Amino acid sequence: MMKKHEMKEHELFAGGHRLAATTWGDVGNGQPTIVMMHGGLDCITTWKDLPQVLVEASGWPVLAYDRYGYGRSESLVGGREPSYRREESGPVFGEVLRHFGIDKALMFGHSDGGAMSVLAAAAHPGVVCGVLACSPTIAIDPFMVDAMGSARRAYEHEGLREKLQRHHGGGTDAMFWGWYKPWASPKALEWNMSAEIAAIRCPVSALFGNQDEYGWRPSAMALFEHGTMALEVIALSGVGHHPQQRARGETLQQLQRLIGRMG
Repeated sequence: MMKKHEMKEHELFAGGHRLAATTWGDVGNGQPTIVMMHGGLDCITTWKDLPQVLVEASGWPVLAYDRYGYGRSESLVGGREPSYRREESGPVFGEVLRHFGIDKALMFGHSDGGAMSVLAAAAHPGVVCGVLACSPTIAIDPFMVDAMGSARRAYEHEGLREKLQRHHGGGTDAMFWGWYKPWASPKALEWNMSAEIAAIRCPVSALFGNQDEYGWRPSAMALFEHGTMALEVIALSGVGHHPQQRARGETLQQLQRLIGRMG
């Protein structure tokens, strides 16, 4: 019998690629599972101790996985189009759910993964029963496209590349440019997920920092304008792009409220 919060590493194939995953607790045993969707430069290890903290706060098992091109998963070959978000949160995520036998999921996503958690709720309405999105980059505006330039400078000149290599190894360059190019181009401004937001029926919590270097207001407004689900949006003062690390107390509070709203 598995110990309550035992951590276990996995490999699986989804979307035609080898992916790495880690579980905490007994995933896929009929109870709801918290599924973590990492951000555009992140992976399992950049969550730090948060998965364990979520297990303890909720009593539910947690699954975190490295998407294609990230962390211990297969390295990205070729570039990406913005549509990768729909692919990853739709069919690829469906394969991940089936692999682990998850039939009820609470999505916990950050940044790019926060937007994908929202898309996942629309793509898998029978499985996703709640979304906690931290700094979800839902709406792309000129401010965010400009902020990508700062990320590029940090990567090329300010030590970000070396920092990311600790998590992504030999796949780091492909990973960075695969994320940078789709969102640094004016074509990124055409990105729109209002139809998916309108389709969501489960409760959604969005947690932003009002000092977010990628901006937050357009993404919050997109949820208000198009969503008909039970919605809570919080902007934390003095917090940047990582509320899940910088404001743990508020993040866990939102999680408890969301679980309560899921009934």
